[in-house]
Amino acid sequence: MIKFLIFFTINLYSLSVFGNDHEKKTQDYLNDEDYYKSGVEFYDNGEFKKSFIVFFNLSKKGNHDAIYNVSNMYFEGIGTIQNFSKSLEYTWLCSLNGNKRCLRKVESIKDKLDENEFIKISKIIPETLENDFVNKNDKLAAFKLGYWYEKISPEIDFEKSYLWYSVSVSAGVYRAMKIRDRVAKLIEKKKIIEIQQEANEIYTKDAYFNVQKGEK
Repeated sequence: MIKFLIFFTINLYSLSVFGNDHEKKTQDYLNDEDYYKSGVEFYDNGEFKKSFIVFFNLSKKGNHDAIYNVSNMYFEGIGTIQNFSKSLEYTWLCSLNGNKRCLRKVESIKDKLDENEFIKISKIIPETLENDFVNKNDKLAAFKLGYWYEKISPEIDFEKSYLWYSVSVSAGVYRAMKIRDRVAKLIEKKKIIEIQQEANEIYTKDAYFNVQKGEK
């Protein structure tokens, strides 16, 4: 797969210009792999705005390489206005996909933002992941939330980490079991019971919600 360093800010203007019928038809007829390749071709040909819209669309579908590219394009301002806040957001999402380059890049972006903005953007990540878990039935999002609160968030929270690792195990992400138990050792025993009850409520509600969606 083609690897390259590229970086981008999406706005209503770029969407109105490049979200035209031709672009929509192209996306409709191509599978995700070929659509991604078209983004690479646009980039190689210097059609950076078209390239960005391809990667942005795919990033919303969770494509790992597209998320990485969008984070870079936002950082460099290639094909769009440079936006360090959006670059940080996508870089964090990229790092949660296991991309170590993104995790290392966070510090360089942090140097370009004030502390309040840095913390504000960090609040977007759990909101995005919770939305993916609830509305997209993305079970890995619960695991990523556990990892976010354990290792990446500027405000490490082992209780929330244990909560979401617990939810992810119940949802079928069994690789989180050992990590959940490891984090549990860092939490007071009396608090564990409360968190387990909260995790059960989240999982039960999500399971019921998705059953109801399936019945419609």
